[in-house]
Amino acid sequence: MARPRSFDRSDALERAVALFQVHGFEQTKVPDIVASLGICRQTLYNEFGDKRGLFLAVLERYGQREVDSKLALLQTSGSPLQNLLTVIRGWAALASQCPGDGCLTAAALVEHRDDAGVLAVVEAQVDRLEAGFEQALRAAQAAGELRADADPQRLARSLTNSCYGMGLLSRLPGSAQRIGDAVAAMIAMVEDVAAPGSR
Repeated sequence: MARPRSFDRSDALERAVALFQVHGFEQTKVPDIVASLGICRQTLYNEFGDKRGLFLAVLERYGQREVDSKLALLQTSGSPLQNLLTVIRGWAALASQCPGDGCLTAAALVEHRDDAGVLAVVEAQVDRLEAGFEQALRAAQAAGELRADADPQRLARSLTNSCYGMGLLSRLPGSAQRIGDAVAAMIAMVEDVAAPGSR
């Protein structure tokens, strides 16, 4: 059966992102999906196979969007170190949203820890973010903004862990202070290995 010409896959995925982010996988039912996306069940099955197939596509869309926005900031012209600190400071906005919907990627790790397909999608996004952080840190080191004895890979992994950890904890009431403190600690960690005069 041919899909309706009015079907917009990109718009449908964005609507599904919001749905899964609020309700999670298990609590999101097929009737909720078709109503929210404005499609019929057959279109859902034709496009994504089933609810899990849609969720995998949603995870890819959400992860790509979230990671791409950070990579774009990291790759902005100017100081690699300041670009990195801008990304870190941006996470402080999570504190003002607590309790919020949290990070869909982090939530998927908890809800689908035994699903190899979900874990593969999540791992690919985590790897991209970590690589982006490491690239920015190495660029800062090459520009003389980061001390020569700093370890870009270890720093990148620490920042990545903090990023997804904060995304998960933002769902908890009372997490604003935790997230604010975590952001301050990450800034201090990066500034601690910054070359003199580059902070």
